[in-house]
Amino acid sequence: MIGGLFLLMALSGRTIESVRFGDLEVTMAAELRRQAAEQADSGLTEQAQATLNILKQLNPASGQDPEVRAVELSIFENRVREAVEAARSDGEQVEHHPNGGLGEPLAVLVTQPGDVRIGVFAAYSLDGSGRIDATASDRFIRRAREVDCAAYLFVNGQLHQEDLERLAEGIQRDGGQPVGVETWASTAQPAPLRPAIDRLLARVRGPQDERRTIPRQ
Repeated sequence: MIGGLFLLMALSGRTIESVRFGDLEVTMAAELRRQAAEQADSGLTEQAQATLNILKQLNPASGQDPEVRAVELSIFENRVREAVEAARSDGEQVEHHPNGGLGEPLAVLVTQPGDVRIGVFAAYSLDGSGRIDATASDRFIRRAREVDCAAYLFVNGQLHQEDLERLAEGIQRDGGQPVGVETWASTAQPAPLRPAIDRLLARVRGPQDERRTIPRQ
């Protein structure tokens, strides 16, 4: 425990004061959780992940903590943003929407030629179940169809296939925008997004029947 405390101090650059030995584990867990949240909010993705790893070593049950879950989702969103930036080619732009609501893309890649707008979503469930209820799904679909994008890419963290298909089918209904899915094995193993973006671009520019293809993971 003491070694973990020193490691935490080294990571955070702060000294933890007035800690009673009997409260050490609880105090460390709270401090680690706070540090990870601050790091994730600041875009320090790797530091936030390292801090969470220490927290989970200290308390394996912390993965069920809603506050820890919120940090994990922030890390996932950070990795998706980073992957969109990495997918950008010369002359292309990325618009970030950090305060977007339900159905608003996390980022929009404006590709060339033709300024084609590809909206990118980080797909997850807030409660960690992997499921989205029908009401939230309908709200998501209505908003997404209103957004000024030619196509959408879901970067899937853990949504169930049937929920992804419901979202994709709803967005594509009645000639709506085509949707692609890129599934990551974990947030620690993000895959490049450019191949998925290029496949979407081919569907945007291709025949209508190709645009209607529902992706499967």
